[in-house]
Amino acid sequence: MSDAKQPGGKAFWRKVAVPAMFGGVFGFATAFALGSFADGRWVGGLSTSAEIALIGGGLYVMIALMTLIGTLNPKAGARYLNVEDAGELAEMRTVLVNSCIAMALWGAALVALALAAPGPVPAPLALASALVGLLGGAVFAWRSWKLSDELMAAVTTEANSLTALLAFAVLGGWGMLAHLGYLAGPQPLDLLTGLYALSLLATFVTVARRGMMRLG
Repeated sequence: MSDAKQPGGKAFWRKVAVPAMFGGVFGFATAFALGSFADGRWVGGLSTSAEIALIGGGLYVMIALMTLIGTLNPKAGARYLNVEDAGELAEMRTVLVNSCIAMALWGAALVALALAAPGPVPAPLALASALVGLLGGAVFAWRSWKLSDELMAAVTTEANSLTALLAFAVLGGWGMLAHLGYLAGPQPLDLLTGLYALSLLATFVTVARRGMMRLG
């Protein structure tokens, strides 16, 4: 068995374990910073749902930026992104750039909604910003999908389908239990944040299920 296939091999640590640990630390630091920002003088008084949405949207933006940096600098990006080498990043640059822009816009839309009144952003401005982010993100996501090869287009379609199934099960189940009085009902922002989280989960599951996790 090759070194790349062994869980304790150098390739595993370089391509999976180390990036996973870095991602965990980075995600925790981002969430902590956003949580502190939400509790600060300028953005105090947000509801729990709004704070969670703020963290979720901020993570979307940060993931998009980190991926974009790696895409524009393939040699560095190949060290921590899920690709075979820098050449693969160069080949996928246009697709990934559009995808990163879409993800950043969607994250910004959720951030805008999280900061809406009674937060510091007036509701009309938050609505306009969210609409621009959501619709703009959809445009760039469509461009990314159209530019994808057959495999990546199929992965995107499968991930979207899984997102819908997970949303039906998780959010629908939550609504059912809340209706029957077993749980507190979700706030509107909870539903949006849940969709964002389930989309990330569905993407990860789809990539792993297709054996596309690079170990070397």
